[in-house]
This record gives sequence, C-alpha cells and structure tokens, in this order.
Amino acid sequence: MSRTPLEDQVHDALHRTAAPLQRAPFTVTDVRTRARRIQRRRTAVAGAAVAVVLAIAIPVGASMVGPTPRSDVPPATQPPAPRITGTVRIDPLSAPTGPDLAVPLINVDDPSLVVGGETIDLPRRYDQLTPYVEGWIGTAPTDDGGGRSVQVLDPDFRVLDAVAPASPMAVSADGSRIAWANHDGVRWTLVDRDRDGDRAERTTSLAPGPADARVRPVGFLPGEAILVATTDPDTGQESALVVTPDGSTAPLSAALGVGSSSEVTGLFSVQTEFTGDGSCWEVRDAGADGAEVWRTCDYSLLGFSPDGRHLLGFTDYLTPEGSPTLAVLDAATGERVVDFEVVGSRTDVVGINPEVAWEDATTVVATLVTGGRQYVVRLGLDGTVERVGGEAVDLRPGQVALKLAAPGVTSG
Repeated sequence: MSRTPLEDQVHDALHRTAAPLQRAPFTVTDVRTRARRIQRRRTAVAGAAVAVVLAIAIPVGASMVGPTPRSDVPPATQPPAPRITGTVRIDPLSAPTGPDLAVPLINVDDPSLVVGGETIDLPRRYDQLTPYVEGWIGTAPTDDGGGRSVQVLDPDFRVLDAVAPASPMAVSADGSRIAWANHDGVRWTLVDRDRDGDRAERTTSLAPGPADARVRPVGFLPGEAILVATTDPDTGQESALVVTPDGSTAPLSAALGVGSSSEVTGLFSVQTEFTGDGSCWEVRDAGADGAEVWRTCDYSLLGFSPDGRHLLGFTDYLTPEGSPTLAVLDAATGERVVDFEVVGSRTDVVGINPEVAWEDATTVVATLVTGGRQYVVRLGLDGTVERVGGEAVDLRPGQVALKLAAPGVTSG
C-alpha cells in the first residue's frame, strides 16, 4: 500500500521529532547549582558581560567504533531487569507525586526552564538546553520561523554565538559531549564539542549538498564515534553514517529512518518498512558494519537506556498525539521487560510524546496528554508510576507546551 502525502508528512515529522531520544545530561545538584548561580548574577551584577572563547576546530584522532563498552558504565551483559507481568496503567490523576526531575523541563509557550524544582524565565523560546562551559548551549527557532539555530549562551542566556541552519543537538548520556550539524551554503559539517570546553572542537565536513539533504547526529557510539543520519532530499529517507574522532566516515546500510544509538554497546535502531497501518524496525550493530541483531513489526524502537541494556518500544504507528503505550524492551533480544498504557487509551485521545528521557538506567521520564492536559510522569522498570513536574498544562488541539530540555530534539 502506498503512502498518502499526509501519511508521508506525519511519518517524516514524527520520526525527526522522536530520534534521538533524550537522556538526562546532568544531575539535580548540577542544575540547582546552575539555577542559583543565575539568580545571584542577576541580582548582583546586572548587565555584566561574560566572555567565552570558542575552541578552534582541530580534528583529534581516536580509535574506531567498536563494541567495547565504556569502562565507567556497567556492561550490557548484566542480568536483565525482572519482567513485569501484565500491563501497568498510567493515570497521572491518581499516581503518587515523586521528587523533582533530574531532567530539565522547558515550557515553550511561556518560555521558562525548570531545573531542580526552580523556574527560570527565558528570553526566548528554546527547544533544547544543556550546560556548556559557564553558561548554556541550546537550539531555538530562527527569526523567520523556517529553521533552527544553535546558540551558545552566557549564564544569563545572552547569545554569545549562533549558527543556522542547524540540526538538533545530541548530548551524551553523561552530558560531557555535545554534537550538532550546520550548513554553510555548500555542505553540512558535523560539530563535536566537550561540555567543559577543555577539548578542542572536532569538525567533520561531509560531501557538498543542499541544505534540505539534512544531516543530524543521532547519538554517540563506543570509541567516541558519532552515529549520524543523512537525508535523501528526493525521498525523505535516512541513511546511517558513522563518523569517528579522526574525521573518517563509514556508511551503514540504508533505512527509512534512523532511531537511536547506544554509546555503550554500539547498537542502533532503524525503521526498515512502512506497512500502511504500521512499521517494522531493526536493531543493528554499528561495530559489525550494521549487521541486524533483531527485528520487530510490533514497535517503533526509540531510546536506548544509558547503560545500553534496554530500549523503548512505542506503538508501531505513531500519530500526532504520540503513542498510547510504551514498552521497555531488552535491547539485546527484544523481549519485553514491562508494558505501560495510558488510562483511557481505548476511549479517549491520549498519547505519550516520543520525546522522552532516561533519567537514569532504571527510570524514564515522559510527558503525556490526556483529557486535553499535558502531564509529566516518571516510569520505573519495576512498574512504578509517579507524577512529577508541577501542575498540568492545558493544551489546544495539536499543541505541545512542555518539552524535556536536553538532549532531545525539536519538533518539525
């Protein structure tokens, strides 16, 4: 069955929205410290300028991508989490209230950032924000509304540097690395920076091509490599490309769309088929030239856990409302660990936004819509459900107000 133009648009928008999935780039202590620093600076030194020297672009050599896990992260061969029998219902109205988020939350309608339970007003809308040097780095819509810029900001969110058009950012699980791509009118260039600014910027120039041959970093891989998605402007389909720290590139097998990657195991997910009323996905191994590990037509595979042991499975056909269900799967086998379902999914319009975050290796944070309101919930691999993030937000049809701040992706 061939896709209609509307289905093409929905498919393209959702999968560029949902991949790569977010992870928590810093702790509650980090964000509370940053919030207090901002408040002190605003009250004590109004208008003070902060100088930031951007690193010179010098490629740095490193090992090729491979399956070796990082030494500071438990290997993915640990025993999997116990399976939860039955479906766990998500009801934000009756769920207990949990502690403050470790993941920053942005309100894009009333521009503000919530970090560690404290709210900071923003001077403009941002779709992503994460700490960088003494300030921040984020993505924002361009003034004409037709694209996206990456902006380096001081502690008070004054713009120090900006580049456009640019891709969404990818941020490593520990927040130490930040990557994006920007187009200079001739080609896309991949940029890889260290959060603390201690390492020289790495840049990789890709083949010349138009801006609509979009490039975006999907996520990080072992050996400090980056998984990149490149778009065919004629078909809208994406292909996976591995970029190593020395600037070499290695294309992997083509797909309809590239989902997420694990910087621990080297596994990544791709969409391989659109069935008309669903989709099929595969998990592949970047360290084995993209060889298939397992496949499914039951889920959209988006979001490896920080330790690489688990992967999120949304419904096989995402709608503008998101997904009424969310499964946590064993990343190595595809076996279910726990199934979640939003209460009312069989009678009302509900959905979990696929821009979710792994708060740590055992908990996922998500925003969901039910009853015309948007909530924030925390879901545990042990089947626990908590409501977090303050008051729910009333929404207009098709609106998304709350976004998990980094390192997710922007809509559209």
